[in-house]
Amino acid sequence: MGSDITNQVQAADDTPQSLWERFRDDCHGYMIDQCIQCGTCSGSCPLAGEMDHGPREVFSLIRDGFFDKALSSSTIWLCVSCYACTARCPREIPVTDIIYGLRQMAVKQGLVSGKARMPHLFRAFARQARTGKKISEARVAFFYGLRFPGDVLPNFPLSLKLLKRKRLEL
Repeated sequence: MGSDITNQVQAADDTPQSLWERFRDDCHGYMIDQCIQCGTCSGSCPLAGEMDHGPREVFSLIRDGFFDKALSSSTIWLCVSCYACTARCPREIPVTDIIYGLRQMAVKQGLVSGKARMPHLFRAFARQARTGKKISEARVAFFYGLRFPGDVLPNFPLSLKLLKRKRLEL
């Protein structure tokens, strides 16, 4: 997914139809129509049991016209981008990239709970990705830690050890 996709997603006053059209055109959404609902993606996902809808179900929601429900799903935030679903898909659908596109849409549309942590980690990661430079875990942790310092501070001693051994870049 290119960083320009984030810029193509419009304001929160878009209609569900225009959102779907933009997603279809910009985020590989058109490939959802190729899904045969075999469930390989959901069966391959290490976190499918924690999700409110597995990847297969998210595709089904979208095809059935429930795009907003797909954007509000916990699935898009629990995806760890391991690409197991994409690698095993018999139709070669880029499931992980589609989930990433759904994240971008959800953020732009304000469909993210203020208490949810993963969207903030996503924003911190996306901020680093937009620079076009190598992604620094320390910078991602810094920007995420501005919002949730309690999540980052317990790892500070380990970070110092990694930094000392040159296993963490600033």
